[in-house]
Parts: sequence; structure tokens; C-alpha cells
Amino acid sequence: MALTDLLAELIRRQFPCGGWSALSSSAQPALEPTSYSALVLRSRVRAAGERAYSFLLGAQNPNGSWPVFAGDDRDGSWVTSLVSIALRDLVPAMPARVKGIRWLLRTVGKEAHWFWKWKFRTSDRHVRFDPDKFGWPWFPDTVSWVVPSALAILALNQLSRSCCEFELIPSRVERGVEMLRDRACPGGGWNAGNGVVYGAAVAPHPDDTAIALLALHDRPNDPVVRSAVAYLERTGPTLTAPWSLAWTILALAAHHRPIILLREALLAIPDLLCIADTSTLALVCLALDHERSLTDLGVPR
Repeated sequence: MALTDLLAELIRRQFPCGGWSALSSSAQPALEPTSYSALVLRSRVRAAGERAYSFLLGAQNPNGSWPVFAGDDRDGSWVTSLVSIALRDLVPAMPARVKGIRWLLRTVGKEAHWFWKWKFRTSDRHVRFDPDKFGWPWFPDTVSWVVPSALAILALNQLSRSCCEFELIPSRVERGVEMLRDRACPGGGWNAGNGVVYGAAVAPHPDDTAIALLALHDRPNDPVVRSAVAYLERTGPTLTAPWSLAWTILALAAHHRPIILLREALLAIPDLLCIADTSTLALVCLALDHERSLTDLGVPR
């Protein structure tokens, strides 16, 4: 009943254009909440899902990327990966997804450029990372961050590599995986960016860690992955924020860890229907139906 009620609330918030706003009080549709909502509704409420797909396809930039808000960020943004994941298995969307994947393959963190490699190795030593190991930025011409890199890995791994046009996908994914491993926090898990700043270890965040673990679901024996899973297992029972708890449920389920108590804790959070942040509301729905959601995210069970 809880999931049914949450789905009804999510559908109620959909605009006639097919999109959702970031906050229930806003009238501006955004690509992030629309992508999460489309993932929720793709196989549950067909009419709402089709309107969402139409909105997402209409918001694509000419260069193949997607913006945060329709009509903004003409050079593209991190949302390109999330939209590509949301459009998975939708046959009419394949040309748009291919354009999006091409954009992802062209987009690299700023540290990949020779000048920034030199800078991070010589004058800028505030952060500790290997600039040869780069992923994806939030926006073009900025450095790599954990969440956009993890989502890009998930998006690229969903596309068939049989086409010679995408023969670079394995090497690009591997470079992104190396970046995630390099940026891990010394005690396990991930922060938003770097594991060490000004010589001090940075504390991990459960949501960043969970999203990275989804991208690394196929590397369960990697010591960095095992350490991150252990961190989430320790931290999960202490979480009270629906956003972090939902991501944690999805990540631990992907790594075949028990989630029953975490799911009960999520359901016990009062006033879930009143969550103002639409992305969080959609993510709670994904976590409560984690098996189907992981398949939709491209994470095999």
C-alpha cells in the first residue's frame, strides 16, 4: 500500500508537458526528477511513462547531451547519463540515446587535459588524486566527480558494444572505474570528489558511496568495493534521510547484502507522501521495489 500511495503521489505531480519539477512547490520541470520518475513509471503506469519519455526526448540538445532544465545548458550536463539510463529499452529513443552516448564518450574531466595534469602534479597539491585517472564532470570543462562518473559508467555499460562506433566504451569505462578507485576515501566509501584534501582524509557520504557501488556492481572482489560495502553496512542503520537510505538499499541489494531492516526503516519514516523533493520521492519508490529497479538501472540480479 505504501508503494501504491507513493506512485499515486508521483503521478499527481506530473505536469501536462510530461515532466516533473525538482520541488513540489515549483512550476519548472527539470530533467533529474523527470528521469527518476520515468524509471519508476516505465513498467508500472504506461501513460505517465510515455509522457515522461516525450518530455525527455524533446529536451535533448543538438549536440546529443541533455541539460538540467529544458532549454538551458546548451553544452550539456551530467543529466545526460541519467536520461540515457531512463530511456533504456525504449526503441524509439535509441537514436537519441546513441547521440547521448557519443557526447559522453567525448566528455572528460578537466584533469584529462595536459595543462591540468601538470597543474595537479606540481602547483595544486591541495587534493590527492592521479590526474591520469579521470571520469566525468557535472558540467563540461570542469573536473571529474564521483556521482556523474558513476552514472556515466552505468549508462555506457547499458549500450551494446557490438557496433564498431562504440569500440571505445570498454576503455572509457575502465578509465572511469580507475578514477573511482583512486578517489575513494581511505576508510572506505566515497565523498563527492576526493578522498584526501589538504593532507586529511575526507569522510565518505552514504549516497555518493551507494551510487559508486552501483557502477561497480560487477567488481565485488575489489578491495575498494568491499571496503565501501562494509562502510554502507555500518552506516545504513543510522540513516534517517530518505534520499540516502533509498540509495543505500539499492546499492546493498546490488551487492547481495541484507536490506530487510533498512527497507522497514524507510517505510517507517513519517510523511513520505509529503516529501517535497520529487527526485527523493521517486527514489524511495525505486528502493521499495528494488529488484525491478536494479534491472531498470542496468544492474543484473
